[in-house]
Amino acid sequence: MVRAMGEFVTVSAFRTDDAGAVRDAAVEFFSAHAWSVRPVEGAEPVTDDDVLVHPATHGWTVVVWPGYFTELAAVADMSGRLGLLASTVRIHDGDYWSHTLMRDGVTLDRFATMPDYFTDDADEIARLRATYAGRPAVVASAIGCSQDLVAPYLIHIGLDEELGKAFPDDEFELDSPWVFVDFWRRLGIRYPDGEPPADGPRLRLAPGWLGKLPTGDAEL
Repeated sequence: MVRAMGEFVTVSAFRTDDAGAVRDAAVEFFSAHAWSVRPVEGAEPVTDDDVLVHPATHGWTVVVWPGYFTELAAVADMSGRLGLLASTVRIHDGDYWSHTLMRDGVTLDRFATMPDYFTDDADEIARLRATYAGRPAVVASAIGCSQDLVAPYLIHIGLDEELGKAFPDDEFELDSPWVFVDFWRRLGIRYPDGEPPADGPRLRLAPGWLGKLPTGDAEL
């Protein structure tokens, strides 16, 4: 799996086998905010306005959002509407990744590898590092896995810092934002690398959505 720099990726996993319910909840979120969304059938090429809802794997349904989509409001709404645990990840400009864990629409934990990415102010850096510290025990308890599998990934790093792997069998090193794929694998979530889902419709947002939809608590 080769990744390029400068990527913006937004992806969420909902703990359910019912991908249809997740897709419907996404439609309800957009409809509630008066934004048009429609299903896309067949082999029509994927666009920057598409929401890809993948078939469930190992009890998790993964949604790949448009790259610049700020998903926290949508995930909170969908998680609350469906009564589900949700893990959502963003990669910013190929530099860092952030993770938010929610249950029933309530945030349980937040983490970012570079909480000081946008500021040089010492007080603000201290606040952000505390806010986005990540709590392995909370994540492990919610998921039902060992804290030892979670803790190695939830570490702050510098922009040009080079680190090794959290575990020898990981695909990515800790300084790569794509290490979230290995982190998710420890949680039992499979990142759907490759083609968009073939069975079931994609969703296509009406163009112009950037900056027009709720973003939630999205500092990073």
